[in-house]
Amino acid sequence: MLLRPIRQTRLFLIVFAALCFAVNLYYSARIYGSFGARILTTKLMRNALTVRTPRECVDPYKMPGYMYTTEDREETRWIPFYPSFFDLPELPETAYPHPADMGDILLNNRTVDDVILNTAPVPWFRMLRAYYAYLKKVADAKESRHPEPELTAQDEFVRLHMSWTKNRRILLMGDSLDRNQLQYICEDMGQQFVEDGGGPHLTKQTTAYCHIPLINITFVQWHIAGMYTFRPEWWWMPMKFVSFEDRFKEIFKPVSMHRVIGPSGSGPDLILMQSGLWDQVAFLSGAHFYQMQALPEKDRTKFVIGRPRQPLTMDQLRFVSKRFIKFVEFMKDVFGDNVPMMYRSSNVRKEGKDEDAGILSIDRMLRSLVTTRFNMEIFDWSRLAYGATSEYKDFIHFSKGRMSWLFSDMLLHYLFRVSGGVEIEGVVKVWPQEKTMHDLKANWEVCHDHLVDTTNR
Repeated sequence: MLLRPIRQTRLFLIVFAALCFAVNLYYSARIYGSFGARILTTKLMRNALTVRTPRECVDPYKMPGYMYTTEDREETRWIPFYPSFFDLPELPETAYPHPADMGDILLNNRTVDDVILNTAPVPWFRMLRAYYAYLKKVADAKESRHPEPELTAQDEFVRLHMSWTKNRRILLMGDSLDRNQLQYICEDMGQQFVEDGGGPHLTKQTTAYCHIPLINITFVQWHIAGMYTFRPEWWWMPMKFVSFEDRFKEIFKPVSMHRVIGPSGSGPDLILMQSGLWDQVAFLSGAHFYQMQALPEKDRTKFVIGRPRQPLTMDQLRFVSKRFIKFVEFMKDVFGDNVPMMYRSSNVRKEGKDEDAGILSIDRMLRSLVTTRFNMEIFDWSRLAYGATSEYKDFIHFSKGRMSWLFSDMLLHYLFRVSGGVEIEGVVKVWPQEKTMHDLKANWEVCHDHLVDTTNR
């Protein structure tokens, strides 16, 4: 007789658990569409994967794909062409011979079926904004001494899934393209974008940062003025220090170093590094110094960057390669081997063509260098954004638009991975765990060897 109540209790618990799961699944789908449902159904698989297979170690942003855009820039997604795309059912229009009653083959509907869209990488930036909105709602209620606010399904969803973004530091070492993307992230998060101004060295090309309170995530940019070792007489920008060694000693370390150190006292969680555009301009500025001096300062860079119609010389490429090796080694000495570093590939001109030969020669060389010498992965946003000329705000810089939104999604995608997360074809298989989400090197290396790829341009 005692078995009957036990069985009834067990049955009740099973039904109750299933009901709770169904409710969560329903609200997840309401919040983020089928993405939310797919992401929640993998919650129980957090610890299921311990050894990654090549299929589990795919970088969706390195795969050939389709740039999905709408009028809403926040809907921008990169959709890789996975094998599942080619396994979709045939369209009626593929029938041969062509049915007489079918009419022309137009296929001009630009909407994308959910079954395809759901294979795109997780839209992490949209989720980060929702997470901040939830934290702010709770903080505002507490500050005003109001009762704790009732959480919506969206609040509960991001509360459960986005805590891995807390207490993070991301460092971008590059040029004005990185600074612009940092500014757009800040504006999209409703925060103040700050240019430190280099302390006593008040120039624009120094340091900048964007801090997101409540989440306590900080994005920092250090402006790298190319690989030159000193400031020559003809240098076209009003800056005192040019070499990365001098800039670190005189600007980055005293002005901005504290911003890339996290609460635990460790360095950044992820580093993007880049050089190329300023190297090309430097070589050309030296050759065309007197012509440049006759131009207004705002037109000098554009003048020289549009002049080359051939690659850099081999000696110039050798110079940049040797200096970039020292650059990487220098930063490894500063932050150690625990912080994952990525090479951010170079952008090209809005209407470049032949004029891009110089920057492309540097980018191709550095792709080979970082992957073969340092086993470094490539943050290849510029390759995905190639051809999006309507997204430029001038001859070289992107505006705040679809491509900048993609940059933000990509940055968080790699931060998710360095936190121990795994997603496969748009589905989260492993969530970052509290105990291991700051084991940066171990998390990164789980799939690292499968993802080091030069990917020529």
